[in-house]
Amino acid sequence: MYKDANVRYDINSRRSDGRATNIQFMTQDTGSAKLSFSFTKDGVPLPLSAVDAKIVLLYPDGSFYKKSLIIIDKVNGKAECILSDEELKHPGIVKAELKLYYANGQALATSFFTFTISKTLEDQNIVPVAEYYIDDFETLRDGVNQTVAEISQTIEELREKFADLEAIETKEGAQKKADAAEKSAKDYTDEHANDQIKHITAKERETWNAKETPSGVLEKVNAHAADLDLHLEAGERDNWNAKETPEGAQRKVDAHENKTEIHVTSEEKSSWNDVVSQFRAHNYNQERHISSAERAKWNGAVTYTNITLKNGATAGTRMPIYARWGPLTLLRGHVVAPVGVVFGTIPTTYAPVGGAVINIAVSGTSGYAKLIIYENGDLKISDVTAIDPNAVTGYWLDASVSV
Repeated sequence: MYKDANVRYDINSRRSDGRATNIQFMTQDTGSAKLSFSFTKDGVPLPLSAVDAKIVLLYPDGSFYKKSLIIIDKVNGKAECILSDEELKHPGIVKAELKLYYANGQALATSFFTFTISKTLEDQNIVPVAEYYIDDFETLRDGVNQTVAEISQTIEELREKFADLEAIETKEGAQKKADAAEKSAKDYTDEHANDQIKHITAKERETWNAKETPSGVLEKVNAHAADLDLHLEAGERDNWNAKETPEGAQRKVDAHENKTEIHVTSEEKSSWNDVVSQFRAHNYNQERHISSAERAKWNGAVTYTNITLKNGATAGTRMPIYARWGPLTLLRGHVVAPVGVVFGTIPTTYAPVGGAVINIAVSGTSGYAKLIIYENGDLKISDVTAIDPNAVTGYWLDASVSV
């Protein structure tokens, strides 16, 4: 009959500050206090062939034990340790660590843990006595001094590690910090959502969406210019100009009418005159066509220029650019820049009077930052708010501001 306490270990290089277990033995658990261990690596059992597994025990009164574990399943990585009567005579919180020594000279130190030995009523007057015990003396063959040095070093390592364990954040403390962070984030989100200066109303958005964009107008102009059903090609205009004029045609028709061998009817003459009239009316219709100067003006309605970058700022996935469209300055592109310093400049004629602050999206994670546009044209990133600030890779300059 055993009081069996199970402890699981996963062998890896991740940081571990130890763990406090709820394992409790009594000073009168004679021959029944057993610690059972399961070793895994990368999610599968760790074989314990050719392994000498040892446990190091450090008691509150300074007692120290180092002994071998009993390997009960080499294939599935299972071992156990039964605490002796001497080891149970030292009540208090016991600090323990496992070490695996391989036959090829390698050694693995596992994460450490704690368990408790409590006094029974009849042992309340036990006076703690420090003891030092090693269950095998192979190290004595290399000299007693080496053994003592190893023991001292192990004790010091355990004390340092368990000092870290005592400093671990409690569950209650961590929950308080998490609740405070959640409340702060919610307050910021509510404040931002209710800021009518930074946002537009649904009616304003609908009005903006209904307006024609410069690129949309340009697409319609280009489509109209390329419509060969409505326009003449360059060669066709020359061909038409070289053809007979209506006046010349009329003279020839009149002359033709005086010929008795070939005639046309009055209906045929009227049809020809209608064709000529329709062409002339279409050719000079200034409402349906645009001039060369008008076409050039439309094509150059919005011209973007690269933003002058400085102080280590670089272009991201899209070149940072700016342009003027009516009463607005348009900013486009993706920039990688340090926070809190001027990363670029636009002409003062494009900058808003008195400056402006605009919310823009970050890249690499979810979040926002403030884009500050100074009256002299300087640009700066500030106040980055992101789910993971360390994952921010840049800033999207897709914004517009009234000049």
